[in-house]
Amino acid sequence: MFADPLLKLIERVKRVDLIAKATIKHNGKWFNPGDSLKKVKKEDGERLLELNVAEIDELAEKLRKTEEEAKKKAEEVKKQAEKESSDKNETQKK
Repeated sequence: MFADPLLKLIERVKRVDLIAKATIKHNGKWFNPGDSLKKVKKEDGERLLELNVAEIDELAEKLRKTEEEAKKKAEEVKKQAEKESSDKNETQKK
């Protein structure tokens, strides 16, 4: 849909953080240039980007990606610890 690789980011998420490039009204609230629009629905984000009145907040998206990766890593570590604990309990029962 979008030519710019950064804009393809919006295709993979349900919500996106944007920065207003112009004065816009979104969901009944006014935003001035430079204001942040947090957790905008994908469809609304695409519309605002296509109208060239907003841009993706790259820093917020990088932080969100880092947070998602950290959560995934924590889940992996938790599963590994549970498996090791389970294996240890099975060994002790024998």
